[in-house]
Amino acid sequence: MKMGNLNSGKRIYSIRKDFFKVWSSNMAYIFGFTCADGNVYKKTLSWDLSNKSESNLELLNNFNKVLESNYPIKFKCFSHRLDIFNSVILEDIKKLGIVPNKKKVLLFPDVPERYIKDFIRGFLDGDGWITTRKRNEKYNEICVGFSNGSYNFMKGLIDVFQSRLGILQFNLRCREKKTKFGNISKTYQLEFYADNANKILLFLYRGLSKDDLFLTRKYKKYLEAQAFFDETKKIKKFGRKWIYTESSLGEIMENLLKKYVIVNKMLPKEVANEFRISLSTLYRWLDKSGVRTLEKRGSKEWSKRITFSKGLIKNVK
Repeated sequence: MKMGNLNSGKRIYSIRKDFFKVWSSNMAYIFGFTCADGNVYKKTLSWDLSNKSESNLELLNNFNKVLESNYPIKFKCFSHRLDIFNSVILEDIKKLGIVPNKKKVLLFPDVPERYIKDFIRGFLDGDGWITTRKRNEKYNEICVGFSNGSYNFMKGLIDVFQSRLGILQFNLRCREKKTKFGNISKTYQLEFYADNANKILLFLYRGLSKDDLFLTRKYKKYLEAQAFFDETKKIKKFGRKWIYTESSLGEIMENLLKKYVIVNKMLPKEVANEFRISLSTLYRWLDKSGVRTLEKRGSKEWSKRITFSKGLIKNVK
């Protein structure tokens, strides 16, 4: 739909006016993002994003692409802003629940099952966070968080995570802040850690295609969180020595174990010396990695294997 008058000298803007009438992955994403970080005024649908990150400008450009829009992105002192002036678009987004001053009255919408992950990904990209940090020498921590001024919206988000991901424990917190006018502003927050955070991230970001919308810097945080989570799992399962050995040799440990034990048929003691670990650690690695299933650690069979290996290495010498 074109806006403007050819004789007025004003620029004519166009947009796909039925965009919010038909559900799609990109429509659900923009809708979710708008629930978090979009606004409706009298005649305008607007997104105003900080100019501190180039990914914000990239996202607004992608909005224009999927909306088939040529509305200009305005450069403000501290932000990039995209304003859409279209009565049809405005009416449709209002029907979906995006109304002026939506913060406290926003309800979690009835999103088709097929597009729920796109909707929540849009919401997270707009008003959520993904963080990673080193807790101590043994563990890395990943966190996914969501924030909104509407309790009912956040309760709907909880319902989705319960039904779709089987997450049963939630800590919905209310943060109160006094505004400059002396009013109390309430914000509701949800945070998830470790396995639950990983479940959510995989649900929202895994398997995205080049045609899917996402905020680049959040996607990079997702990849970082995945690396953190995978490393923590390995540390818990195999120990930090496993991670150190992989890093120093530049190869996947499972592949090295298969090469030494199965292909090259090296003696266990030789393999243990190669990795500078004890025999008991080697047997634990073989067992837990699935390269070779061994008897329970500490059993008579386990002890016999270690004794037998030591005897073999003595005979070799």
